[in-house]
This record gives sequence, C-alpha cells and structure tokens, in this order.
Amino acid sequence: MAIKKLTLKESMSKNVQVIMPQEDEKKEFEQKLISYLKTLKAKENESEEHQKNIISDFLKSILPNNFINTSNRIDLAIYNGQDSNSSLGVTIETKRLKNDSEMMTTKNLNAKAFQEVISYYLFERVISENLEIKKAIVTNGLSWFIIEANELEKYFYKNKRLRDLYDKWRKNQLSSPNTDFLYTEVIKPEIDKAIEKGIRIAHFDLTDALMSTKPFKLKKNNLTQLYRFFSSENLLNKEIFTDSNKLNKVFYDELLYIMGLEEVKEGSSKLIKRLKPGKRQYASLVESIISRLDQNDVPERKQYENAIQLAVVWINRILFLKLLESQLVAFNNNDKKFKFLTYEKIKSYGDLSDLFFGILAKRHEKRNPRLEEKFYYIPYLNSSLFEETELERSRDGITIDQLREEKIQVYNKTILKGNNNKRQTGEIDFHKYLFEFLDSFDFSTTITGKVNSKNELINASVLGLIFEKINGYADGSFFTPGKITMYMSRKAIRSAVVDKINLAFGWKASSVQDIKSYITEIENIGDRTAKRLEISNIIDTIKICDPAVGSGHFLVSALNEIIALKSELRVLFDEAGHLLEINAYVTNDELVIQDGYGDNFYYHTGNLKSLRIQKALFTQKQSIIENCLFGVDINPNSVNICRLRLWIELLKNSYYAESGELVTLPNIDINIKVGDSLLHKFDFDFSFDMRKNDFKEYLELVKEYKNTNNKQIKSEIFGKINKIKSTFDDTATSPELKRLKKLQKELSAAGVVDLFGDEKEEQKRFDEISKQLLKAQKDFDKAMQNPMFANGLEWRMEFPEILGENGEFEGFDLVIGNPPYIFARNQSFSVDMKKYYSKNYEVSEYQANTYTLFIELAHKLMKKGGTFSFIIPNNILTIQSNSKIRKFIMEETGNVTLINSLDKIFADANVDNCIIFFKKISPNWIEALELKSGEFNMVGKVNSSFFGENPLFSFSMIKYRNAIEAYWKVNSFPKLNRSDVAIVKSGIKAYETGKGIPKMTADDKNTRVYHSVKKIDETYRKYLDGENVKRYSLTWNGEWIKYGSNLAAPREEKTFEMPRILVRQIPTNKEYAIEATYVTGNEINDLNSMIITDIKISPFYLLGVINSKLLTLWFMMRYDKFQRRIFPQFKVNELGEFPVPDASDEQQNIVAELVKELMEQMKKEIKNDDIILALNTQIDESVMHLFGLTEEEKRSVREFEI
Repeated sequence: MAIKKLTLKESMSKNVQVIMPQEDEKKEFEQKLISYLKTLKAKENESEEHQKNIISDFLKSILPNNFINTSNRIDLAIYNGQDSNSSLGVTIETKRLKNDSEMMTTKNLNAKAFQEVISYYLFERVISENLEIKKAIVTNGLSWFIIEANELEKYFYKNKRLRDLYDKWRKNQLSSPNTDFLYTEVIKPEIDKAIEKGIRIAHFDLTDALMSTKPFKLKKNNLTQLYRFFSSENLLNKEIFTDSNKLNKVFYDELLYIMGLEEVKEGSSKLIKRLKPGKRQYASLVESIISRLDQNDVPERKQYENAIQLAVVWINRILFLKLLESQLVAFNNNDKKFKFLTYEKIKSYGDLSDLFFGILAKRHEKRNPRLEEKFYYIPYLNSSLFEETELERSRDGITIDQLREEKIQVYNKTILKGNNNKRQTGEIDFHKYLFEFLDSFDFSTTITGKVNSKNELINASVLGLIFEKINGYADGSFFTPGKITMYMSRKAIRSAVVDKINLAFGWKASSVQDIKSYITEIENIGDRTAKRLEISNIIDTIKICDPAVGSGHFLVSALNEIIALKSELRVLFDEAGHLLEINAYVTNDELVIQDGYGDNFYYHTGNLKSLRIQKALFTQKQSIIENCLFGVDINPNSVNICRLRLWIELLKNSYYAESGELVTLPNIDINIKVGDSLLHKFDFDFSFDMRKNDFKEYLELVKEYKNTNNKQIKSEIFGKINKIKSTFDDTATSPELKRLKKLQKELSAAGVVDLFGDEKEEQKRFDEISKQLLKAQKDFDKAMQNPMFANGLEWRMEFPEILGENGEFEGFDLVIGNPPYIFARNQSFSVDMKKYYSKNYEVSEYQANTYTLFIELAHKLMKKGGTFSFIIPNNILTIQSNSKIRKFIMEETGNVTLINSLDKIFADANVDNCIIFFKKISPNWIEALELKSGEFNMVGKVNSSFFGENPLFSFSMIKYRNAIEAYWKVNSFPKLNRSDVAIVKSGIKAYETGKGIPKMTADDKNTRVYHSVKKIDETYRKYLDGENVKRYSLTWNGEWIKYGSNLAAPREEKTFEMPRILVRQIPTNKEYAIEATYVTGNEINDLNSMIITDIKISPFYLLGVINSKLLTLWFMMRYDKFQRRIFPQFKVNELGEFPVPDASDEQQNIVAELVKELMEQMKKEIKNDDIILALNTQIDESVMHLFGLTEEEKRSVREFEI
C-alpha cells in the first residue's frame, strides 16, 4: 500500500462541505486571500521569518477569535481559544518559498518539514499531554500539506518504537541529542513506514486556484472550497450545527412548559408528565384543555390522558406549520410577509382553528373569503394532519376553538429577552408567548452550514427528535441516534441496490463502486442515458420496511440515502428524463444538494433552473415514499409522527406549480400502518381465491388513494379498500380453517351409505367426525375472534405491494429498524401471547424478548436474497437465553455482519448494543467489527460453522482465532463443578430489606449496620470485598462484619471455615484475567467473589489451572466478557464450567509446588518480577501439557496477548 493522497475537498468532512457563506462573506474572504497572495508574491525573496509573518497575518485576519503565534520550537500554531492559555489546535511548519530542499513536495513527502511537524506533535502529546490537537500543516505559503490528528495518532503517537526512541532522545540516551539526529535517524524511518502503510495526507496549491488569464483572480469553483478550508469549523473541528442526535434541551424544556408538562426520570426511563401543582399555569395548553373538559363533564379519569393527547396533536400541527412558514419565506427570497404564525395574525385559539381547518384543509376556491384574503399565500396541504381527529370529534374531547385565551407566566429559564436584553419575566398572552418563543429559533429545513440567523437551528432532524419525545410521552422510548440510522441505512440500502442491479443485468458487482465501473464500460461503447434510466427505475422498485417504525427515523434516513445513491451513480433524473447535474449526499442526517461548484442548492420562485431541480427532487421523493417505504407500529402516535416526518421531507422540496399554488402533498399515510407486527392470524403462505377478489383492483385503489387530493374521493377509496380487505378473511387459509374443511369433507363422505358396510361402525365413525368437526368449528371461531388479534397486522392484506401478480407473497428487499426490547419476565406478555409466540416463532425462548421475535419476523418478511439490518442489545451475542436466535442466524442466513458497539449509543438507556446485517441466503460467512470512539474496526471474518453447533457469537473467538484448535481441545475437558473435583458456591449477601433475623429495614441496608472498622465481639469476622481477591494473594481493607442469621443470605457457616479457593467475580482485561487465590482462614467474602470448596484434588493444582494463561484464553473466547462496556462479571455457573484436566498425583504435585512457591513470592514486599515471570511460565507450560496441546497449539497460547 502507498500513501493515500487527498484533494482539498476530500480533506474536509461532509459537515464542513455544507458550509455556505453568503456572497458578502465570500467577497470579504476573497479580498483577504488575494491581498495575502499579492503580498507573498511581492516578498518571495524575503527571509523565512518574514514570510512566516505574512502567513500569520493572513490567518489572524480570517480567524479573529483564535490566538495565533509561535509556541516553543513550533513555527506557528493556531490555538483553540482566544489567548495563549488555551491549548494548541493546529501546529504549522512554515518554509520559505524558495526553500525547496526542506519543503514537502508531492514527489518528496519525507522532507525535513514533515519530520519537524511530527516532532512538534510528539512534544505536544507526550510532554504537554495535549489531547486537543486537530491537525498538523506544512506550508510555504502556497503549497499546503494537511495531516489530520487521527492519522498522526495512528502512525506516530501509537507507534511504540517511535515513542520509546523519542523518550530516550529526550533523556539523552541515544547517540546524539541534536534535533537533526531526531529528524533523520528517529522520525524519518517511521514516516517512510507510515507512507508505505497508506497514511492519508491532503494537499492543495493556491496557485492552482488562480485563473491563468487573470492574475490574482480566483476561479469560482475554488473560492467556496477555500473559504471552507480556512474556516475555524474545519481547521479546529468546531461544531457547525446542532448534531441531529442531540436534543435541543433549551427548546424542548420551554416547549414542554408552554404545554404544561415536564420531563421526569422514573427508573431508567424519562417520561413526560403534567407539571406538579405548584408549577402549573392555568393558561398552559394542557391545563386549558383539562379545564374545558371538566366543564364539559368529561370523567376526571379521562381528563389528563385526553388533554395530553389533544395537546400533542395541536403542537404537532403548529411545529409542522412553523417548518412550512420557514419554507414559504425561503422560497420567496426571505420575504417576511409570508410569515403567518405571528401574534398579529393569530391572537386566539379560534384563529388557530381557522388556520387548521379553514385554510390548510381547504382548497383556495372553497375557503371563506375573509380567511382567504388574510392567508391567501398559505397553500392547501391535502394532509390528514389537518383533519379533525376522532378525539377532537368525540364527546370526551374538544376542538381547539373551545379554549379561552389567557395570560401565562413566562418560563423562568425562557429564551425570550426583554427590552434590557435580559431574560423576560412576568405574564404574557399565551399565543404571543408561543409565537415569540418559536421565532427565537431558526426552523430552516435545509442545511446552510454556517448559521446566518442569530437564532439556534431547529431543522427537520432536530425537530424529529422533539416529535419523538413528546409523542412517546408515556412510554419513555429510546430513539436511535442519527449517526446510527445513517450508517445502517447507507450500508443496507447500497447492498440491496447492488443485489437488485446484479439480478437485473446478470452483473457480478460486489459494491456501488463496481456498479459505477460497469456503467462506465457501457458508456464507452455508446449506450449512455438508456442504461442509467434503467438503473434508476430498478432502484425505484426497492421495497423497504421498518416493522417497528416508531417516529420513522429509519425511513427518513432511507429516503435520503436513496436520493444520495442515485446522485452518486448519476442516475438522478427529472420528469423529462434529463440527468440532474447536482451532487446529493447525506450529512448530519440531512440530505444536502450542491451544484457543480460545491455551492448549496436553494429553490427560489421565478428561477426556472432551481424550479427544475426542486420539482425533480419532489417527484423523486414522492415516488420513493409512495412505492419504496413501508412501516408498522403498535403506537398510533408513533405512526402519526412517522407520516408527519415523511411529509416534512417532501415539504422541503415543495414548489410553486404553474397555477401559482404550492404543490399539494400526496396521501402517504396508507404505507404506514397501526398494528402489532408480531401478531397475525394468517401465515405468509396463505392463498387468495383470486376468482372472488380482484387483486388488481385492490392495487389500483391503493395507487388512486395515494394520488388523489380530493378528500371525499379519498374517503370513498379508503372505504373500498377496507371492503376488499374484509373479504380476505373468507378466502384466506389458516391451520384451523384447513382442519375444518378437511373434517367437513370427511363428514360428507361418512354420510354416504355403504350397502355392504357395517351400519354400526359407520354410525360410530360419523359421530366421531361430527364431534371433531364441532371442536374444529369452535377452534376456528376462537382463532377468528381472538381479542389478541384486535391489534394484529395481516401483512399480506395490508401491503399488496409485496405480493406477486397472483397475490403470492414475495416480500421486502430490505427490513431495517430498532425493534422494541421487551422481556417476557417483566410480565409484558399475556399467557395467550406467549403461547402464540411459542407456536409461531421458532426462536421463541422461555424468557422471550421481542427483539429476537422481530428478527425472525424480519426474515419471514424478506424476499429470498433480501437484506436485513437491526440495532439490538448485544446480549444476543453470548447470553444463554438467546441460543435459538443465534442458531437461527447461523443456519438460516448468510453474509452476516456483527458490529459490537463499545460506544454508548443510547444516552439515556443502560444497554449495550450491537448492529446486525445479514442476507436471506444460504449460510456462508460471518464477519465481526467493533465500534469504538466512533470508528468501525474489523475484528475478523470466519465461516458460518466457526462457532460450533451451539454457537456463542464470541468476538474473542474471532480475535484469537489462531488459537481456535487449542480452545476446542480445552473446551472438551471435564468441568470443574463435579463431585470428584469441587463445588462452586456464592459468597454471602449481607443486606436485603425484609431479610435476616430480625428483618432488615431500608435504613439498616443503607447504613450497612452490620459492618464495622473494628472487631466488636466474637461474631464479627474479617470481611472481604471482591477487590481483596488477587491473583495468588489476598488483601484486607480492615472491615469486619457481624456474621450469622442477621444477614440476608449468610450461606453455610462451614463454607467459610474450610480451606477454599476464592475467585474474583470481575476479571481483568489482561493475559492473566482470572483473579483467584487459596484461603484457609475464616474470612467472610461477599457476592463479589465466588468460592470453590469441598475440593477433592490438590487445591494448589486447581488454583494453578484456574490462574493459567491457557484458562484465561479459554475464558475470553468462551464468554467474551469484555465485549460490553459495563463491568465484565462472570457467575457461579460459568466458573463451574471451567475445564479441569484429570491428572495423577505426581502431575498435580508438579503444578502445586510451583503455585506454592509463587504464592510465597507474592507475599514479599519487594517482589522479584523475573522469578514471578519464570514461575508463571512454568505453570503455564505444565497446564498446557496436561491439556494435551500440540506444540503449535502451545505456541498460539504463548503468543496470546490482549
């Protein structure tokens, strides 16, 4: 491998590449850059110091908020703050323009300048312990080389040899203390190695950005990129805009307050609750609703729940309208007259009602003239969001115009400022407060990079998180971060699209890059647009489903990724079949559109070029949403938000039609269904009676429903669709119906008189069949009327798009999502549901968890060869109760990718996660990756049978697979916990409320009443915590415990009076992970260490085996405890599984004597490391010999290191 050279654009993150300066900002930057280049040209013969100052002055002019100066031996540094007390962010080595011998060039990278900048980096990291360096730059003023800190870290700071030599050079322990020696003899060889290994270095030359015909005039396509490069956001990695993964707490908390709510933590969940009585505001939305419901005599038990449901619906509408308002203003050259959510225009709830139902829900010609005159510029939206909900129409609800306008006390942490520019206080009219609060934020729906508004950005992704939170108010749901949905969608969709294109053309592409190569080959022989159009149409046929869709985050990510992929493949067309010359990609969970110059695309009325692009994007998105994206959720609120978020994505690309009206939104709600995905009466292979149901008519009705913008017609179509679906029950087969029909036939046959038969036998058979038929009829009726299926979902009936021409089930191309994690042991399932799961899902276990059922469901829903991607708890990898799902994945799927996250993905959830991808194909291979510090690192790739017949997906088995033969051999030996070896027990449990004699109180537990720092009487014994158990030694913290029946679980007293081995419950992540020692005293240990007692063999021999390197390797590979972020504990049953070889007394004695000697060494205050190492090595060699390892297997154990 050789160096990876990056261009100026490639050197910047996608987040930086969406920074879009205003024209005046670009002009100012251009003037400064031209002035700098002119000065440098005029002073090209000056000294290096003089030219360095020119560079410094330029950087100071464009980075006014950062201190820029020299630092120690560093030529120039950009500091992270405004003064020299802040840390260095960028180190710069400057060279004189004519110093060719020391300056880096593209042909001679390993020049002195590179060596110097590496020495600066080592000084900052090693000596200054600076963790905030972002980049290192080498420049002569025109030519700029940039190396990112992660590359410097990877190839130099983490280079153990270089670090050791650098430390020795600093201590004058090398041949020379001179810096030139450091550069040429120490650093230069390591740079050569880094170049060979593929270090990434970006380079650009400012002379290339100048027009050849006009001196000191920048090329248009270079200006924006240079502006981005020299921005603090790029050079110092500053946050550009709010990460879509982050909740805007300022906005969220005050919005909840205005609604009359707050977020509270209950256990591990964060729930939204009504404000406590002392904090309540009568004029808040929820309190106003409750007051009106009370006046309407709605039962008190329903008031709060109904009030919060109504408040959520109305706030959803208002936030959606705020996005619409932002779009209208942006479309019309930022003309503020298009704002409508203002106190001047809406002063009451009645005005809001007029807006909802008199304007947005009606076409212009059907509006009240008074309202049309006031809001003529607001479009008809054709959205069910602006149709009254069932609750609004019901006796137990109200409409928004029934509320009274009142004054509300401003939130004590409000974002609003008074005339004195201090936080506003006092009372204010509710609607004035609401609209001024919303106006304090920027609701732009497209990324502009540097935020030109003074207000904080609340874009669609950030608002989506708000929607998720307020609509999941009761269940404390956890929502998937944008960086994860982006990654999963990108990887899964690209894989699924490659499969579809391969199938269509018979290609053998393995990546999107391969598809590009195929397209290029075709174009070289003359076939250009036709093949690209064909590929675009193939992509349009992809069917994607999220069976636990929640707020629709995965579907939104999928939508954006499909557009971005079409752009990358150059198959993004307008309606006329002309290629769109734009670049689309996803950054920060948002779709970014740029022109050929790298400038962000904006749609403006009256601009035909922007209209063509905007219209094409709208049409593309509409087609994808209508034909490619499907979802189901059991929560109606979630379904509504999913629909809302997809409408928002369309809203971003709405445009004014020739009529002058904003194009209306399609009816996309039919693709997102309410229902329990796991429950269905009919199997996926049931058959339709096509003579009775015109399947083609059903498909046509679904298409008509999506395209109509007439609400009456929409209602009629919906009725027809439901009528057709209701007949499916009559034509579908189920096990109960099959049995019923079979018995009916048998009964008819039994009723035919056989002239030569035995009349009594025939009657007996007729009666028996009649009896069975009666039971079968009852079973069928029960199955059809079972209330458990009231919320179930019949996939084949609800989604005709995944059926073949004759109604046969075909399935989805991709199933993706974050399914719910609900344990059966939490009593979340009824007895009937458990029976249903056990009968219909082969992976169902006694302690079922819904996410495992969803994996099997997804497999059923997928086409043959389809793609799967879920994020789930990582206990699927090794926990015993998930053995069935692991076996299912191993035997029923292929191309399996397991990604274990060592990063915390869900900020508020105490769960470790993994991401799984697979294909619905025959088993072939499984690859493992780890997500750490935001980076995906390959662990290894193995065949599907690698993990054995009862698989544990142990990453350590893959990581240390060169020792796999040794592992399987050791794993086959007899286990520790057996009568002829020893018994494994737990330590005491000291405290538990309600346990012990006398029964403990909570205060007893909290104060640890039975613990003492001194021995009070003979009932007190030395107390050992887990940390006191060391490898071959024991410590004591000076604590005593009163031992007896007073404790919650004291265990048998004799256990603590016999010679025994203690094993710490928490292993260490080292080559010797097990911490075990031999004990003969009467100390009491707690649950943090386990006890091996009743030992029938030499205890010192057993201790040597347990503490050996071989057993650590086996333990790592078997249980993979360090795959999780939380404390890696192992339990009594797992310790009992430790293999112990049968050995003669003589063989045991060899190990025992070595262990005794080692324990003596561990007691010494000054330990001899060489002796300890030698003893450990001898024990390890003896243990490996007793396990019968071959020389090659022994070598794999010796080479094992963490």
